[in-house]
Amino acid sequence: MQIKTSGILVLSFLTLGLLIFEPALANKFETIGSGVSGSNKIKIEYLRITAFVTASIMFIAGVLSIVMRESNAQYLSYTMWKPSSIIFFILCLVMLGTGFAL
Repeated sequence: MQIKTSGILVLSFLTLGLLIFEPALANKFETIGSGVSGSNKIKIEYLRITAFVTASIMFIAGVLSIVMRESNAQYLSYTMWKPSSIIFFILCLVMLGTGFAL
């Protein structure tokens, strides 16, 4: 009987907490996107920077898969370094295209 009483108590506190804090949080999150002038430009710039950083990481991973083909077991037992480097370079080109398209 003690478990049911404490479970009901926890559930009632959670419900009360949601009812009290929900309107304040909803108002806060509602105004973030439209509350700042020029926010779309800022968001697009962040996405562009993220795309270029990801392209750089993919390029470095592609180069490392070629340079370290005999000493890195990450590329599936030293036999899949060619497909790994090709995939990394394709992903690099895709992310560069995404960065320039934004």
